[in-house]
Amino acid sequence: MQKEFDEALENLKNIEVVDEPSAACYNEQFKTLIGKTMQIVSETDYDALVQAKTEDIEKKYSAKVEFSDAATDAYKKLRELVRFEMLHETLFAGKEFEVCCTESNFAQAMNKLRPEISKLLPEDKKEAVESIGYTLYSDFTKYLVCSAFDMVADMKIFEMPEFRPLQLNALGKEVRTNVNVIRQQKNKPQKSQVLTDWFLTVMVLPGLLLRKLYSVSLVEMFEVEQKQTDNAAHLFNIFQKRMAAFSAGVEYQILQEFLVPLGMADCFTVRPKLKDKPKGGYIH
Repeated sequence: MQKEFDEALENLKNIEVVDEPSAACYNEQFKTLIGKTMQIVSETDYDALVQAKTEDIEKKYSAKVEFSDAATDAYKKLRELVRFEMLHETLFAGKEFEVCCTESNFAQAMNKLRPEISKLLPEDKKEAVESIGYTLYSDFTKYLVCSAFDMVADMKIFEMPEFRPLQLNALGKEVRTNVNVIRQQKNKPQKSQVLTDWFLTVMVLPGLLLRKLYSVSLVEMFEVEQKQTDNAAHLFNIFQKRMAAFSAGVEYQILQEFLVPLGMADCFTVRPKLKDKPKGGYIH
């Protein structure tokens, strides 16, 4: 069955849709790929495969893998496992990085967020602006770091053919979830358009990765503005260029380079690890 999946994927990736006949051919091959995917996922004990891989990696690095509460299924555990391996490869290469929001970073971020947040609060609640701003900004930076690192992990998982059916299924679900979240939030009042733009841009990235890896495009389903789609495409180009010259610690370089097009260069710090913890704490 794995061979049939691989053949269906290769066939799909070789189809260039230029007219109705080629579109029909694509749709037929897409149905074949999805059919093989669902059959393999339903018949394969991926939890056991991930557990075996976990034990191998723990032996390799003589370290215990601790999965987070967010690792609720086999693919999420596999992602965290690959990120664990990425971290240790970076350390073995003599590199160590930290991502943090310093006091200066937060001040710069609040300069962008404060005007909009202030408009939403009555005069006697203005002191809450900083607290709300910190919560919103912290939520986004955590999401950004996780998204950038997960993309690198996803690329590495794609290099494991036995996990591709699981990955295609998981990425498809993730993209559809993002599409639905954006649709549900679209008509709700936003506390900050700046933060909304950042979130929407990053939420499109899994769709671009799915299209890159599996020739399955759900990007058109994202109800976002063209500028957000364009910004996501720019981030994805940065990602692809860095991954083409992969080296240990590339996930930190990608994250750092994402900051400029997002307009966050002075709002967040990615740097070689310092001996002393900086003021402002870590957001990881």
